[in-house]
Amino acid sequence: MLGLIVTVQLLASNSSHFPEGKTCAVTLSYDDALPVHYNHVAPLLESNDMRATFYLPIRFLESPDKWKLVASKGHELGNHSLFHPCRRTAEFESWLAEYYDLQEYTPGRFRDELHVANQFLDLLDGGKARTYGNTCTNLTIGEGEDEVPLDPILEEMFAASRGEITNKPVDPERPVFTRLGHYSGDAKTFEQLKAEIEAAREQGEWIIYMFHGVGQGTHDLFISTEEHQKLIQWLHEEKETIWTAPMVEVAQYLKETNHQ
Repeated sequence: MLGLIVTVQLLASNSSHFPEGKTCAVTLSYDDALPVHYNHVAPLLESNDMRATFYLPIRFLESPDKWKLVASKGHELGNHSLFHPCRRTAEFESWLAEYYDLQEYTPGRFRDELHVANQFLDLLDGGKARTYGNTCTNLTIGEGEDEVPLDPILEEMFAASRGEITNKPVDPERPVFTRLGHYSGDAKTFEQLKAEIEAAREQGEWIIYMFHGVGQGTHDLFISTEEHQKLIQWLHEEKETIWTAPMVEVAQYLKETNHQ
């Protein structure tokens, strides 16, 4: 009887939180609606039977028809706000106008801008469920006594939200869907990314990446084309145990199966 109890406990501890018995989930997300995303990244993923999340700030969006095609192929068009507001610090003030400073935002203004962005994205993908990618990874609006967390608004409007860079995978048993931690993939080598993913696979967790450009000249922040290609090819080779899917798909799966 003791042996049976131990066996059951081991099976329970090793049970997968992901579909088809896969041992971990990987989400690749790409920010800022860059041409390289629809010209190169989306087709590369599709040729390897994978899909990603593309976080689109509406103010910077070009070629809506191309983004409509990306959505039709099964990728997520995530909300990255209407105007890409951030908390205006020395790091961002060179490009961020004062009137897009999240310190000056109210909850009503923030909610309205996200709503308009969602309405625009609905025209591209037919109104699918989506996630939010926190701009500049900020988690609050306002300042001083008026500073408040974004969580209530994000919980109301999205399936999940990508929050701060934590350099930790998401525990599928205890996800905080309004502020999912993630890693930056910019400037990393394939070997660095592989090591991080393998560590998440060992623990049965969900690892989320934020990328900007792919290839030099596509964005100030970027991963090299060669290292990115190696990553995609390896994820395809490891598809029996690694589930590579958009943010919205993983979040909805976890909510339906583990967090009802």
